[in-house]
Amino acid sequence: MARRTSYRRLAPYFRRYRGVLVAGMVAVIASRALMVLAPRYLRGAVNLLRSGDESQFGEAVTRGWLFLAVTMGSGGLTYLMRYLLVGTSRRVERNLKRDLFAHVEHLPASAFDRLRTGDLLSRLTSDIEAVRFSFGPGIMYVASTLVLVPLALASMAQLDVTLTLLTLLPLLAIGIIVRVLAPSIMRRTRAVQDRIGDLSARAQESFAGARVVRAYATESIEEAAFRRENEALVAETLGLARTRAWMTGLLYLLGGLGNLAVLWAGGRRVIEGGLGYGDLLAFLAYVAMLIWPMISIGWVVSSFQRSAAAMQRLEDLLGRDVEPATLDEPVPAPARIAGSLAARDLTFTYEGAQRPALANVSFELPAGGTLGLVGPVGSGKSTLLALLTRQRTPPPGAVFLDGRDVRQLPLETLRGAFAVVPQDAFLFSTTLRENLALATGGEIDTGRAQEALRMAGLAEDVAGFPDGLETLVGERGLTLSGGQKQRMTLARALLREAPVLLLDDTLSAVDTETEARILEHLLVEMRRRTTVVVAHRL
Repeated sequence: MARRTSYRRLAPYFRRYRGVLVAGMVAVIASRALMVLAPRYLRGAVNLLRSGDESQFGEAVTRGWLFLAVTMGSGGLTYLMRYLLVGTSRRVERNLKRDLFAHVEHLPASAFDRLRTGDLLSRLTSDIEAVRFSFGPGIMYVASTLVLVPLALASMAQLDVTLTLLTLLPLLAIGIIVRVLAPSIMRRTRAVQDRIGDLSARAQESFAGARVVRAYATESIEEAAFRRENEALVAETLGLARTRAWMTGLLYLLGGLGNLAVLWAGGRRVIEGGLGYGDLLAFLAYVAMLIWPMISIGWVVSSFQRSAAAMQRLEDLLGRDVEPATLDEPVPAPARIAGSLAARDLTFTYEGAQRPALANVSFELPAGGTLGLVGPVGSGKSTLLALLTRQRTPPPGAVFLDGRDVRQLPLETLRGAFAVVPQDAFLFSTTLRENLALATGGEIDTGRAQEALRMAGLAEDVAGFPDGLETLVGERGLTLSGGQKQRMTLARALLREAPVLLLDDTLSAVDTETEARILEHLLVEMRRRTTVVVAHRL
């Protein structure tokens, strides 16, 4: 039932391309019909040539040309079939990646408490690729087999019923093999996909913390941890490979035995005069057509089992609820937000925690006022900021913006009222200008950007960079110092014309002289905004 639900989610993606899929299926039917027709002309040409009647030579040549034309037509339609069906699966892959990324972007912050970045990347890449592979080449091979096998068997039966029945014997064994090995393939495939996610998460975490690893000279420890994850992946992959090898090997064996039986029995019929040379040649051509469908059954089963495991992992993400626009009965979005804040008996406990992070917190902050939060690490200062912006979900009737419960305000309106400088000074691996542009959601005026940098005490630093605002900052701002990253995130917040400014330990990595200059500028800015300042010291 769960698997059916997962695959049902893909229906809209394929429905969008139903016209192309129908055309692809028509190409499947036409190409396989021509493929089955080709041995008929080959049979006729060979039998006419074997007859020794010179008057039939022209007819034999004509049938040879027809064989060539039909074969070329089948090849052209096969190309069209692959282009349409596999091409559609690529477009579905693109759309699924786009929607999965958008879905993850809108998940609540609490979802990322348990989701690892590397595992998310694995789902966005290898898992979607597995789904694409089964619904592109996989469906194409299934459709081809469903069309080709009945047509080929019908043509074979017209030539010799006994030989046809002999050919069918391996097909019965194939069903048994698939039924026995498919559950094992499914189980091992899911284990492999999980191990890929674990390995990706380990690598991502190690690369992200490269500076810390080097600072503590723990490269060997990280290498050992990666090696363990890699060995676990190899062990699972080899187990899956062994199961697949058993299936594929048995299918090849059955195909070979079927060929040998037909050649032996058919040869005797030719010697006895019950079957013509052309008939045997055509029959062997039909048997050759059936070999790949027989072999591909193992590949298709393995592909669909891998797809099912991958789809379960994708469903685990796509089935999660995104952040709702409002949590309670919505209220009309105000035309203008002044910026007053309030908390009334606010208590909040993280999921799985034994004690509340905040207990019975109350305050009233008028628009344009300033609130300072000072306390030791873990006292809930950053949690309060997260509740104000609904990064964490506050209880009903506890947190207010302009007298309205933040649970009732549209999320876009609520977060648009805040300019936040987080404790983790995160920068994207792009230019300084583009990092600043996040504040406005578009292009920024160079003059405004320079003013924000001046207020954040970073203007002189940027002026010293060879490329100025076009300087690339590297992954997570790697090319900047800790203090420069903090000031950059401060400048970004100052660029945002929001009525409320949230500063979470903003200047912890800045020297005292620079801090004093920045505070002078901030005091001017704080007169026109509601400001909440978090610090470890006064």
